[in-house]
Amino acid sequence: MSVISLDEWRKKQEDILASNSQSQQNTQSVRHGEIPTDEDELRALAEIYMVLEKSRVAPFTTKSDFARIAATAIGLCATEGLISTRIRDGVYTNRWMITPDGMEWMEGYADVFSP
Repeated sequence: MSVISLDEWRKKQEDILASNSQSQQNTQSVRHGEIPTDEDELRALAEIYMVLEKSRVAPFTTKSDFARIAATAIGLCATEGLISTRIRDGVYTNRWMITPDGMEWMEGYADVFSP
């Protein structure tokens, strides 16, 4: 490894900064703040919220019509631990119920999307 002086290093840095090969900004920056969510993402979040609300208010069976219609969102919620069929260790039911994590997710959703 070679050692260069501080002056040489500064000169190299100045040359790099002055180089025409540096990328120039070619698009306008968006305004600062939160990035808007696209329509598909909003629809998916709303579907997750709907599944959590249904499992909180009226837990639904694993083979219900609602479970068939919302299978993708239910799978996501179950995978993330937002809903479960588990009552306690070793005891399960055939109804999807909201978990404490699911309640927390709903509160966060309400905080972000409430007027």
